[in-house]
Amino acid sequence: MDIDDKIRRQLSKEAEAINHQIKRDPSLFSMLGDAYKGRLGGWMILVSIIAFMLSLLMLWSGYQFFFVAVSPVALIKWGVTLLLASMMQIAIKMWIYNEMNRNATVREIKRLELAIAKLQTKAGP
Repeated sequence: MDIDDKIRRQLSKEAEAINHQIKRDPSLFSMLGDAYKGRLGGWMILVSIIAFMLSLLMLWSGYQFFFVAVSPVALIKWGVTLLLASMMQIAIKMWIYNEMNRNATVREIKRLELAIAKLQTKAGP
């Protein structure tokens, strides 16, 4: 057996391990569902309701800004409302994704703890 065969076998083993890891990782929607089931699930529900209301406000203020308002004061009012609602929407989405990231990080730390515990039991006292 030459070195090329050894390298190919090792690379195929690593590719299988990576594919197994990718299949084991949760999807975006399952991570979002886990965030609603976590410690801050109540806050996630509240923030989602606020995000929905902000979306409605953005639609309404955008409609008012582009199609209805005729005076400069009304344009400024609806434009500022549109900008503030979109900025708040961005902040809420960032918080939601940071919460999902925190849950994923905690899950990986727990996996590492289990792997270390397994290694300790194999190594003995």
